[in-house]
Amino acid sequence: MDMELFNKGLIAAGFGLAGVFLVLILFYLVTKLMLFVFRKFPEK
Repeated sequence: MDMELFNKGLIAAGFGLAGVFLVLILFYLVTKLMLFVFRKFPEK
């Protein structure tokens, strides 16, 4: 097995994992922002 190919695979997996965590963090922040914004409106 070529070591350069293995390293490229690890880099691709690292970018994929970083993307997953980035999406989770963005989802968390957007959820917190929506809660902050919509709690200001009075309930009917």
